[in-house]
Amino acid sequence: MRITRFISALMILIAVGCTNTPEPTLPLPTLALLPSPTVTATSSITPTPTSSVTPTFTPPFTFTPSNTPTDTPPPSVTTTFTFTPSLTYSLTPLPTNTRTPSPTPTFTPTDTFTPSLTPSETRRPTLTPSPTRTRTPLPTLTPLPTNTNTPTPPPTATPTYPGPTIYSFGTTTQSVLPNSPVTFAFSSQADGARLELLGVNSVPIQTFPVLPTGTYAVIVPDTLGRLLTYRFVAVRGGAEVARTLQITITCPVNWFFGDQYAPPNASCPTAAGAIGDGRFQPFERGVMLFVNANGLNRIYGLQDEGARYIAYANGWDGSTINSSAPPSGRFIPAQMFNWVYYSTLAPIGSWNGAIGWGTTDINADPRTIQWEGAPGGSGAFYIDAPGGAVYRFSGGDSGVWTRLR
Repeated sequence: MRITRFISALMILIAVGCTNTPEPTLPLPTLALLPSPTVTATSSITPTPTSSVTPTFTPPFTFTPSNTPTDTPPPSVTTTFTFTPSLTYSLTPLPTNTRTPSPTPTFTPTDTFTPSLTPSETRRPTLTPSPTRTRTPLPTLTPLPTNTNTPTPPPTATPTYPGPTIYSFGTTTQSVLPNSPVTFAFSSQADGARLELLGVNSVPIQTFPVLPTGTYAVIVPDTLGRLLTYRFVAVRGGAEVARTLQITITCPVNWFFGDQYAPPNASCPTAAGAIGDGRFQPFERGVMLFVNANGLNRIYGLQDEGARYIAYANGWDGSTINSSAPPSGRFIPAQMFNWVYYSTLAPIGSWNGAIGWGTTDINADPRTIQWEGAPGGSGAFYIDAPGGAVYRFSGGDSGVWTRLR
């Protein structure tokens, strides 16, 4: 309605102007042709006519779209274009006419397209959940069968070395005096060797490193008996071979009971056996010995249980006797044995409980005593008995005894 009124008023003005008296003709300046505004799909700026010829473009409004992102997917929006017509004024140049008093503006309305965003729905759309992703297990890999036709490489040959070998092992003599040197000779094919002196149960007592082939001299001891065992050991590549031989110690002094009866581990005596006044009496479970030689005057009581013995200095006065009656067929201890029997103790308990009663009467033959080492020392010693018996005592006034013959 407003546009219609405006066009009507404009036509009236044009008609009035055309009826006026023409004015003197004046040269008109050349009018510049303005380009027509380009219609775009975005917000356009439509100039608003003023009283002057040059229009001023004032934007009807400013559209500020709001697009605030959220943490949820945006809703579906349907865009609807609304076309609002507006007037656009453009100047159309008149032809050159001296009679034309002034340019006549021509108003040509144009449509301006102003897009507006109209959401199709005001409520928030329902979000469709995305499908749950599941993990599909990988297929089990089946190992390929072993190719039995694959040739097996031949084993690498490991170089082997011959083990140690002993060609000979000996000595210049096999019977020597105690504390004397003896030389061993040996020959072997080995990387190393040693010479050993063995003790009880073949346990090495002394070890001497030697060459695989050569000689070696040692001093034989006099404290390990009369029969010594030496061992030669050859070594190569962790393997060992050995040979043994024995050295007999020849004592400078013979044993009074015969060297052949001396124990292999017995040391040599340094003096001959001493012979002196002696006594001997056997009992039910032991014996008693008395020896008065080399300044000794001692009584030795031996019990069978545990092969124990004990010694006492003789304290008998030569006459006092306890004559308690023994059982039938048994004998009372005689002389100095009677004194020790009733005045001292056996290795275990009383003498009567340890060895019982005498089985025979006392023997008054002389007795012989001999020591390993110095006479009267702490080493082992030997005492004979009637019938060729010999008793070995471990040493000192108490210990253990053994019978050699």
